[in-house]
Amino acid sequence: MSLIIEVENLKKTYSEGETETRALCGVSFNVEAGEFVAVMGPSGSGKSTLLHILGFLDRQTKGSYLFDGKELSEYTDNEVAKVRNEKMGFIFQSFNLLARTTVLENVKLPLLYSSTPQSKWNSMAKKAIEQVGLSHRINHLTSQLSGGEKQRVAIARALINEPKIIFADEPTGNLDSKSGSGVMEIIEKLNNQGHSIILITHETYTAQYAQRIITLKDGEIESDKKVEQRRVGRKSFIK
Repeated sequence: MSLIIEVENLKKTYSEGETETRALCGVSFNVEAGEFVAVMGPSGSGKSTLLHILGFLDRQTKGSYLFDGKELSEYTDNEVAKVRNEKMGFIFQSFNLLARTTVLENVKLPLLYSSTPQSKWNSMAKKAIEQVGLSHRINHLTSQLSGGEKQRVAIARALINEPKIIFADEPTGNLDSKSGSGVMEIIEKLNNQGHSIILITHETYTAQYAQRIITLKDGEIESDKKVEQRRVGRKSFIK
């Protein structure tokens, strides 16, 4: 399979006055297209920094990061924005939804920055909402939804442009175990449909949905192992 992510000796240092903090200290790994990789590690291990760089939200201090065969430093600012909008989907722990806006309007948000004709927005959003089992909530305000439903809206929003890769940052962190399992089953199904997944998590049961677990410690890779016994969801809303 082709590689969607190639990381070589990635380093990130934050400077504040004369103080320097090394968040990543020479991280190297590849991710194949269609692979499901979980990144684990304690607080301060570099998980969030790595996610921000992989998702084009930040740039490395040193090292190489190729996304889809092209080095991050070679992308212009406009290209970065275009790739992030069209080839990447993001799911966050805090959902990042607009509270006084309907499910439909929230899911359509990424299309505001795309070249997709507005006449197609509603049908695309409705398809994504149907995929996560929320068609019956399409006109509800997101403030009226449960935590699990909010995260499903966030997943639908991440799906709207049919991205090559989905970055999920602690997607079950604010959910109870039942809702969290439901969300992970949806993410698992997305992977089965061909989407590459990068999951940031501190929960072992969540990471076991992945094919592979990279463990970070103090900005370095402590281990990079295949998952011997993957957790498999019993059901999914996605058809």
